[in-house]
Amino acid sequence: MPYLSKIDIEAIANRIIDQYKLRYIPSKRLCYRVDPIELAEMLGLSVYFRQLSYDHSILGMTAPDEVMVPIFDENKERSIFILDGKTVLIEACLNHSPKAKGRRNFTIAHECAHQILYRLYPEIYGPNQRVLCDYRRNNAPRRKIEDWEEWQADALAACLLLPEDAVKDAMFVYGLGDKVKVLSRKYSEYKYQCFCEMADALGVSRSALSFRMEQLGLLERNELIAEARARRGVG
Repeated sequence: MPYLSKIDIEAIANRIIDQYKLRYIPSKRLCYRVDPIELAEMLGLSVYFRQLSYDHSILGMTAPDEVMVPIFDENKERSIFILDGKTVLIEACLNHSPKAKGRRNFTIAHECAHQILYRLYPEIYGPNQRVLCDYRRNNAPRRKIEDWEEWQADALAACLLLPEDAVKDAMFVYGLGDKVKVLSRKYSEYKYQCFCEMADALGVSRSALSFRMEQLGLLERNELIAEARARRGVG
């Protein structure tokens, strides 16, 4: 498994997004949004929505080669789906609620990221390896090696969904300027509302956008997590 740096991952994403913009984004458009379904299509991938586990803990699946995986119907009856190396499976419940849009889009991008890494490193993710990558909710346990693979896919997904130029353009359009000093729901309600509108326009969750802005050096202090914990009474 390759151990890629953040710089490596950013460079991979930039090459992919350059191709995406040529195909899908008008040249004069100021602010653009990456549609993960279009991204998957550009990569030659088919996206299907199915129930992937009894408890909905598995959010997405993909594999570099043919692998049989279980799926479930509305009565929790089990059947088999064949991943063919060009397919992404996404948990169906993510496609049913507008509130899940950010998670849905990130999960699709995450599975696309796995497919990109398969193609860049076929000697590691070759057909003889029988690799199955499934994306789980945060509280689902994993082995450390899987954690690293998932971290790389998460990092690449963030770069794909939120390219630096798209984030900077959106900050300008939504009145956030060149940099946000403090992002706080409590102390800067207007700026927070602008930020929420920006996240919705980009099709991502607020947490994904705030983390990406921090990574790009566009947000100095992020108070959203601490404020959310305080509202839940978590120390």
